[in-house]
Amino acid sequence: MKDHHLRAWLKVAELRSIRAAARSLHLSQAAVTKAIKELETELEAPLLTRSPQGIEVTECGAHLTVRAQLAQAQLSLARQDIRQLLSGAQARVAVGVTPMVMLSVLPEVLSDFRQSMPAAKLKVSEGLLAAVLPALRNGTLDFALASSMADNHGGQEFDFEELRPLEFMVACRRGHPLAGATRWHDIAGCEWLLNTSGGSHTDAFLQGLRANGLKPPERVIDCDTFGVMWNLMVRSDALIVCPAGMLDIPPYGAEASQILTEAPMPVASIGIMTLRGTPLSLAASTMADLFRRRIQRLTQAGAVANRQAGGAA
Repeated sequence: MKDHHLRAWLKVAELRSIRAAARSLHLSQAAVTKAIKELETELEAPLLTRSPQGIEVTECGAHLTVRAQLAQAQLSLARQDIRQLLSGAQARVAVGVTPMVMLSVLPEVLSDFRQSMPAAKLKVSEGLLAAVLPALRNGTLDFALASSMADNHGGQEFDFEELRPLEFMVACRRGHPLAGATRWHDIAGCEWLLNTSGGSHTDAFLQGLRANGLKPPERVIDCDTFGVMWNLMVRSDALIVCPAGMLDIPPYGAEASQILTEAPMPVASIGIMTLRGTPLSLAASTMADLFRRRIQRLTQAGAVANRQAGGAA
């Protein structure tokens, strides 16, 4: 299995056409067809099925596509590292960040990174766990600053380096008529804005309600981005579950209030998530280390503030 085999396969899998793939790769149809047949012989498995309607990728082909994408991404990183070592050529980093990181340390980390690698090309994506895992798996993201439940760090496929704990709260807009509610029963019937993907903090929240005999909310709008969720919350009477630290971040703290009830809140951590056994590029390693330092400073500053508050009390 050689590099030109994988490049030909990925283009065919993307375009679902040998003719279009050949045109895109500036090769003959015969060359692309030969590469696919050699791959099928090497793997002893069919990768494509052909019909009058065109070609389809088999289940074996779909699995090969995921791994081939990662292999090509890693080869690209190797070339990038070598160019960087030899000539200081431009680096590329793609990172996913959870909303709490995006709104707290991300600006400082990007500023620090620009000082060390001013010509680097950067991509930053919102890093909710449901989007992070497939992006790490196929190499679209180098790493992610993700929030993960204490008992769910992506399984054996991923490594998770815990950096700090993450507490959650039920939040509402300032001036909400139920801002002072103290019983779950009082707020359960509200409209809720939740990210209901498996493995999310919302999933853990709903499981905690059931485990404690509390009825989960029935009126739920499923939101897959934090920005949509927050903007709907501050402009309506809907409720959300979000990191408690949001109240410390301007201007968000001035827009929301915490509702304290007997409902149990999920336990999670913020950390660096990577695909196991996949080394980071030099540029990605540099950025990951900057995240570690900034989050450590933030944690230390919070500990000092808590001690000072305790002494004043």
